[in-house]
Amino acid sequence: MGNRAQVTVKVTDRVFLMAPPARFKPVEKVTTVTTESLQPKAITGIKVVSTEEKPKGKVRIEDAELIVSVGRGFKKQEDLKLAFELAEVLGAEIGCSRPIAADLKWLSEDHWVGLSGHKVRPKLYMAVGISGQPQHLAGMMESKTVVVINSDPNAPFFKNCDYGVVEDLYKFVPALTKKLREILKK
Repeated sequence: MGNRAQVTVKVTDRVFLMAPPARFKPVEKVTTVTTESLQPKAITGIKVVSTEEKPKGKVRIEDAELIVSVGRGFKKQEDLKLAFELAEVLGAEIGCSRPIAADLKWLSEDHWVGLSGHKVRPKLYMAVGISGQPQHLAGMMESKTVVVINSDPNAPFFKNCDYGVVEDLYKFVPALTKKLREILKK
């Protein structure tokens, strides 16, 4: 449901809970939980030929406190350098929307933020050239501060941000990067 609904359930029997790492903030209130090991029934007719771990890059986007995320507003892969320069000035990680990782393969899936990608909750999430489809929003809804840079004033992301800039990213991002460099050097 992409965090669009919540339900409170009183549990009277055994339950099995799973949560992705770093998905929820720790709570001060401690609840007593009893765990049991369950032994799965033997499955016949299946033979494991080999197991291989999925290759991973250096990025662990779920742990990032600052993220500059890129989307289809970028016309060419080479243009992503604008976002990388901004991220470097901020000390941020680079995230991306599904099309950048899955369709265009401009960045690895390690950077993919969204319902099918990684769920993040940074202090600052800066979306550059991302329209803000529900699948992407579901991956970053818990961000503390959200800044959107998009040339389309009707982009859905503007309804889900703290600060929005309606401007061509090719004009705004270099100017922002330059200004931040000046400020942060002082």
